[in-house]
Amino acid sequence: MTKEEFEVLQFDLQQSGKPLMSYLKEAGVNYSTYTYWRRKADSEKQPQQPIAPISFTQHADPVFSGSVPTGVTLLFPNGLRAHFGSGTEDVLRDLLDKSLVSHVLPE
Repeated sequence: MTKEEFEVLQFDLQQSGKPLMSYLKEAGVNYSTYTYWRRKADSEKQPQQPIAPISFTQHADPVFSGSVPTGVTLLFPNGLRAHFGSGTEDVLRDLLDKSLVSHVLPE
């Protein structure tokens, strides 16, 4: 099934007024095939989420018992904290490069 065929199937289903399972049986389409294409279509409709703001801090944090950790701590809006100790700069740079590549406009 192609995207276009699924769109036609969706339109015909809506026009028929029949229950989904009855229509799929008559059309000779497996329910699993239908749900695959429905999810795919739904995911394409959702706008891409903007990248979450990340803050880099250099102040003491109670999570670290009042001492300033060496390295970098990423604080995400959902409360997640990712700490990269001193000497892990290459790992952090690699992680950021791979995760942000889809959010950077080409030159």
